[in-house]
Amino acid sequence: MEKKLDSQIALKHLQEKWGTKPCQMCEKNNWSVSDTIFELHPYQGENIIIGSGPIVPIFPVTCNNCGNTILVNAIVSKSI
Repeated sequence: MEKKLDSQIALKHLQEKWGTKPCQMCEKNNWSVSDTIFELHPYQGENIIIGSGPIVPIFPVTCNNCGNTILVNAIVSKSI
């Protein structure tokens, strides 16, 4: 079952930790936050191994101007 991001908590976390910092690439301040949580897991080469190693839940924050994307840990941000 797909787990959704608690958007209110995620936005509060970003405001507290990030503030109004602009994008590192284009220096604009026009971001969007995905409400979908993705999984980041260790690369196993060409072999796909299900259930190997730790899985980190992340949500992307994307600059709407240049596409630069920052990944935020959903557990650390308490957004799940």
